[in-house]
Amino acid sequence: MDDFAEWVRGTFALGDGVVVLSPAARGAQGSISLLEVGVDRYALKQPFGTVDEEDLRREAAHLAHFAAAGVEVPVHVSDLTGRYAVAVPQAFGGGQVRVTRWLEGRAVGAGAGDLSVPLGTLLASLHRAAPTSAETTSSWYRTMPPAEVWHDLVARSAGQPWAEAFAARLPDLVDHARLVARAGPSRGPVVIGHRDLHPDNVLVAPDGSLRAIDWEDAGPTDIHRELAKVLVQWHVEGDRVDEEGLAATVAAYRAAGGPGRLETLDDFTMVLCSDTNFLASQVRAALDPGLAQEHRESVLAEIEQGLAVYVPTPAALTRVLATA
Repeated sequence: MDDFAEWVRGTFALGDGVVVLSPAARGAQGSISLLEVGVDRYALKQPFGTVDEEDLRREAAHLAHFAAAGVEVPVHVSDLTGRYAVAVPQAFGGGQVRVTRWLEGRAVGAGAGDLSVPLGTLLASLHRAAPTSAETTSSWYRTMPPAEVWHDLVARSAGQPWAEAFAARLPDLVDHARLVARAGPSRGPVVIGHRDLHPDNVLVAPDGSLRAIDWEDAGPTDIHRELAKVLVQWHVEGDRVDEEGLAATVAAYRAAGGPGRLETLDDFTMVLCSDTNFLASQVRAALDPGLAQEHRESVLAEIEQGLAVYVPTPAALTRVLATA
């Protein structure tokens, strides 16, 4: 029996039964394993950094709200003292560990089929069930690096594997920065949203519906801007727009009672800010000579994907707005 898995079982009071721990995934924020205790299944998460307990308590409360509303979400499990983030003994490698209920489903990827309709249905269910929030949306979703920052990062990237692609996208990044700087305040309402509902954070359930996982970024968001972000992250790759799939997602969203609507280019503020802030953070990390080699490969992959896929062109945003 795995001693670490047995320690987790006892620490989080996960009951009796044979304990099996299997690696499942590696994300930008940590590694995830499947922990089976008898017939029960859990997601065991080990963050690369330190997770704040109060942040986890807020996330747990959000998920409990969605679960009570009938939405399938990975509910958090606390340890015997009520903590959600628990220090791991040095004998097992140190760091922290946390546990959530495992959601059944397969990853979105090749062979998953057209998910445009279930995507719209999922987002509508989240927006309908979402509690309202009086909090201010984080600057990560409201501001993006200005033009001078992008020029500096491009210059510092000279000679790096991503330098040519980065320089080619500089005009688009500068254009987006100007759009965000001109954008007015969000129209609201502000609710608790997932805020990172890209394909890697969604599972295809056995019945064909979609389930949202990885709720670490959940928090206050404008529903219109979250709708825009989801449409871009699922139906846009740089300058390519899947207008048919996008229209199907919007139709399904509205049919399921989704309250969000796209009206102006300002509605793309959230996706432009979050995706470009992430791109800038990855470039800075890759330029840091102190970056651990174990993280460098994933950082380089994120930069490549960000420049080629995640950051839309201004023309693509115009087509998304017209279609939606």
